[in-house]
Amino acid sequence: MNTPIKQLYGIGATREKLLLKLGIETYGDLLRCYPRRYEDRSVVIPIDEASMHMGEPISIVATVVGVPEERRIRGGRILSRFSVEDDSGLMTLTYFNNPYIKDKLKVGKTFNFYGVCDPKMLLHMVAPQAEELKAGEQPRILPVYPLTAGLNQPQMRRWVGQAMARLAGKLPDPLPARLREKYGLMELNDALQAIHFPKDHAAIAAGRRRLIFEELLYFQLGVNLFSRREKDQNRFPIGKSDGGFLALQPFTPTPSQQTAVAEILADMQGDFAMNRLLQGDVGSGKTYVAGEAAYAALSAGYQVAMMAPTEILARQHADYFRPLFEQLGYSTDLLVGSLTAKQKREAYARLQSGETRLIIGTHALLQQKVEFQQLGLVIADEQHRFGVRQRAALAAKGQKPHILIMSATPIPRTMALMVWGDLDLSVLEGLPSGRKPIQSFLVDSTYQERLLGFMDKQMEEGGQIYIVCPLVEENPEADLQSAEALFEALKEQYGDAADMIHGKMKAAKKDEAMAKFVAGETKVLVSTTVIEVGINVPNATMMVLMNAERFGLSQLHQLRGRVGRGEKQSYCILVSDHQNPKTRERLDYFCSTTDGFAIAEKDLQLRGPGDFLGDMQHGMPQMQLAGLTSDMELLTLSNRCAKRMLEFDPDLQAPYNQAIRQKVFELFNDQSIIFN
Repeated sequence: MNTPIKQLYGIGATREKLLLKLGIETYGDLLRCYPRRYEDRSVVIPIDEASMHMGEPISIVATVVGVPEERRIRGGRILSRFSVEDDSGLMTLTYFNNPYIKDKLKVGKTFNFYGVCDPKMLLHMVAPQAEELKAGEQPRILPVYPLTAGLNQPQMRRWVGQAMARLAGKLPDPLPARLREKYGLMELNDALQAIHFPKDHAAIAAGRRRLIFEELLYFQLGVNLFSRREKDQNRFPIGKSDGGFLALQPFTPTPSQQTAVAEILADMQGDFAMNRLLQGDVGSGKTYVAGEAAYAALSAGYQVAMMAPTEILARQHADYFRPLFEQLGYSTDLLVGSLTAKQKREAYARLQSGETRLIIGTHALLQQKVEFQQLGLVIADEQHRFGVRQRAALAAKGQKPHILIMSATPIPRTMALMVWGDLDLSVLEGLPSGRKPIQSFLVDSTYQERLLGFMDKQMEEGGQIYIVCPLVEENPEADLQSAEALFEALKEQYGDAADMIHGKMKAAKKDEAMAKFVAGETKVLVSTTVIEVGINVPNATMMVLMNAERFGLSQLHQLRGRVGRGEKQSYCILVSDHQNPKTRERLDYFCSTTDGFAIAEKDLQLRGPGDFLGDMQHGMPQMQLAGLTSDMELLTLSNRCAKRMLEFDPDLQAPYNQAIRQKVFELFNDQSIIFN
């Protein structure tokens, strides 16, 4: 498997460099470069039925007849025309600017032609792919590989075929026969043959099942093995809270919040440093839970660092926590990129001396000059906006502090354990008391007058309104609402009661606009998705999303979560003129539920499995085949298998597990920072 690919026939220095772009250096890399899809040429259509499949790719088996016609056409291009026949009739094939095709399509030879029938002409194909068939050969299901410029599919198929032939029967299977039998898995050599050169679709399914199970098993074994191995002794024992932070809250925590707080406090009192993910839907009350964790650490005499992905969110957290913790006797500071050099120096000094107990900031917290006196707890908000390496870098500012990660990205519990496998998990469910579910509606632009009237009514009743646009500036090529154009129109109607915020504005301008909206000085805030994450304005009762079809379901849900944060009834209005049935179905589904987990599942189903894990992991080993929506059954099975293996052999030291142990270590090579 470690043989260099240049030893394959047809790979010289140039092609070797091209393959390196795809991450292919060895036979093993080539065989693990799995097809991204297949062309099923095994279903052969007779020529006389080709007209029933206009506009779709079809496979025919035909023999070249007659002398090819070749002539020059406009622009000096060469047109080559061939006649081919099968038992049912004749078909014409046309190729443009292909001087070699006449040497390939010799009269009397039989080929499998794969292409699309020309909708303008009967029994006519333009430039179909042609594969010569020897006597007795039948068309196959062919793999389609990821490529880079300079490589083509026939080359990749030949090289994979060569590598498979040279390694035939020589690949030892890391998974023992008893394990394969128990979970119904193919042997490795057979699985690779099935996925690269399948006999039928059942073979593809069986090969994929084996390889996906293996991929998920190694991942979960690694997550369990390394996270356990790297668990650190608790250097910052933190006792129970005295209730001081809770006493300042104007609400009673939900049972879900109380459970999460209890789990966090138990962790921080335990033998090992806490490493916990707090997952909760938008508006579920994660900030309060984080505050309880911070208060417990501060009460024990330690410093706390809280990192947010944007300056607006960092300032919002500071505005919320500062007055509360100052009442409790703990100083809070803010460290963000827009501070002056002098302000930053002063913040560094206060932090290093221990005067600052709670520091809230953005990536500015990762700067080398940031030093703590005794960092006991790191809180990272909106985990999906950071990489694991960034939270590890912040944790490295202390001596193995407790870590609390917060995420409002709803994914199923099983998948959360997979993606953030090195973390224990707390889940917040339901809304805090007094909150009402947001009512959502889909309308088109003909509702403009009624929408404006509804906005006026909301403002008369003391509410505030967000209007989110997909673009900052007008774009003549895109028929989309821009924030700037809409703001100018609303400015004429509402005067200073309307304001605007977007990502291209300077930080000071954004902060000023946001501060006015939070204070209630402005009633309508026109925005781009810069307000997607974490902004908390309890008085905001209406969210209007222009060109709603431009946003994914999960993003729509995040934006909707900016309203409904107070006790008043709140509304989310989706405006879209898009008539595509699938788009309307997606937006109607969004309006029918406020369950973030259901919305996330639907979003993933609509987007297809893809590499969702790759989106979420930020530093974890990447999945090559496994997908979320399609492979939950295998995820559950492999999770069960991993737990059982580690129960009997905690370090995978048994002789029968050595090959698996090696694969796990190869997968997690250079990934140890994840578990710091």
